[in-house]
Amino acid sequence: METAVAYAGKRVLVTGHSGFKGTWLSLWLTRLGAQVFGLSLDPPSNPAMAELVGLDALVPGARLDIRDAAELARQVAACSPQVVFHLAAQPLVRPSYADPLGTFSTNTMGVANLLNACRNVPSIQAVVIVTSDKCYQNNEWCWGYRETDPMGGHDPYSASKGCAELVTQSFA
Repeated sequence: METAVAYAGKRVLVTGHSGFKGTWLSLWLTRLGAQVFGLSLDPPSNPAMAELVGLDALVPGARLDIRDAAELARQVAACSPQVVFHLAAQPLVRPSYADPLGTFSTNTMGVANLLNACRNVPSIQAVVIVTSDKCYQNNEWCWGYRETDPMGGHDPYSASKGCAELVTQSFA
C-alpha cells in the first residue's frame, strides 16, 4: 500500500505537533490527506516553525501538558484518532540536568499517560512512540544501536527515554 493511500482520510493524532519534528510530521500527514489533530505545549522557540508555516490554520489542536493524564485522556477520546504519533517530550540533555524530575515526568510518565488514554479509545489502530537513540546504553560504538541493545543512560534525559521504551513495551 502506498503511503499516501495509507493515510488518506485517516484521523491522526500527533503529540508534540508544535515542535520541529512534530510540525514536519503534521504537515506531511496533512499533505497525504490525513485529518490531523495536534496536542502540544506552546511552540518551543521564537520564531517557531509551527508559527512560520501557519500550522494552527492547517491542524486543529489543543495546548496541554502530557503530564496532565485526565486532560490528555479527554483530548485523545475527543479526537477519536485511528493512528497516534507520540513526539511530545522534554527533548534535550542539558535541561534534564537542571530539571531531572520534570524530564522523567514528561518523558516517562507522559508516555504512560498517553498509552493509558489510548487503551480506552476503540478507534485507535496503531500507536507510534518516538524516543531517541539516547535510550540505549552508550558503548561509543561506530555503528548505530539496535532494538536488542540494552537500555541505559548516564543522564536524566537518556534514562527517561530508556524508561519510555520500557513503559511502551509493557503496554504493548
